[in-house]
Parts: sequence; C-alpha cells; structure tokens
Amino acid sequence: MSYHTLDSCIWATNALTDPALIYAFVKDNVLEDKERAIDTMKRIERGEALPTDSFPKEAYVKSEYHHYKKLPDIFSAGGLWVVSGRFAEVLRRFELGQTGLHPVKLFHHDRKTPFEGEYFTLAFGETKDTFVPEESPKARKAPFTNGDIWEPRHADNEDSLALSSEALKGVDLWIEKRIVDAFFLSDPLLRALKDEKLSKVLDPYRCRVVSSQH
Repeated sequence: MSYHTLDSCIWATNALTDPALIYAFVKDNVLEDKERAIDTMKRIERGEALPTDSFPKEAYVKSEYHHYKKLPDIFSAGGLWVVSGRFAEVLRRFELGQTGLHPVKLFHHDRKTPFEGEYFTLAFGETKDTFVPEESPKARKAPFTNGDIWEPRHADNEDSLALSSEALKGVDLWIEKRIVDAFFLSDPLLRALKDEKLSKVLDPYRCRVVSSQH
C-alpha cells in the first residue's frame, strides 16, 4: 500500500517523559488506597476513561526538601498529570470526549499552605488507532512490550510520526493505542494553546497526516 501526505497536520508532545515536568507530590488517594491509585495511573496512561472518584482531591509536596515556588501549566504531580486553570480553560473550548478535568487542590509540604491558582487533574480518556508505522521510519518498537507497540524518538521529532487521515476526526486530545510516552493534539487546539502562550512547555512537534492510495 502506498500513501500520500495531506496538507493537514497533527501535533504530538513528549511531555510525558520530560524530567523537568516531574514534581514530587503525594496524593490523598494514594494515602487512602495505594493499590487503586496505582491502577488509576496505569489506566490513564492507556487513555481509559475513569469515574471522578478515581482521582485525588488534594496533593501535597512530598518532601520538606522540595521547595516549588511556581508550578508549570502542565506537569506530573506524583504520577498524574495536572494542568493550570488557564490551560484547562483552553482545553474546555475543544472536543475532549471522555477526557476529564478534575479539580485538585495542591499544597506545600506542610499540607496547609496552598499553591495559588486553580489546578485540575488531566485524565486522558480517549484513544485513537491511527498510527502508520511504515510511514514513520524514525519511530521504534517500544522495549519490554509485546506486539505492535511503538515509541517516538525524544529528539529530532518533526514529521517523524505519521497518522492516517482518521486522526483528523473526533476528539482534539488523545492517546494513540500503539504509541507510548506521547499524547496528541489537533492543530486548532495547539494553535489555541500557542495563542495563550501555553504551548512552549509541551515542546510540540508536527506529525504527518497520510492517506492510503490503493
């Protein structure tokens, strides 16, 4: 089968593996039921929609030695992804499907002093299966996985992943079923985040959109 590249584009981000976005928090749901909390994190990585009560209501800086003066607009708080109120406001303008934004209160280590502003757990709840590996020569098979699971390179990513034109349909934010360590955004969503100066933290890279020719 041969493909041709369309004028459209989609964006991906390696934010999920960016060590600069990992912040050490302990969440109240871990303290209440660690096993369920770990299961929640695994399911979210796969883009599974979960009920609201699966997510923490509060999270606390884990150690007295971590002094976070300011938090980024998207980051990992103890294994779950959290976005600022500004970031969430942009996301809500778009089609999210079953992806949820659940309010979470963030506190310093004393568990009394709150961080300023609103924060929300970003609960990925939508997947697509549109990855075209034969058109993605820079992608590689993900280690320690079985079957057709791939991962992007963590540098030199522009146009490195190809998705079928089916990716242009449906929700604006999603996980690809056959790609780990990345999530995907529609072009209009990425542009809206860029307009609000919220896209830089994602270090987004363009993905090609291809259509098959029989």
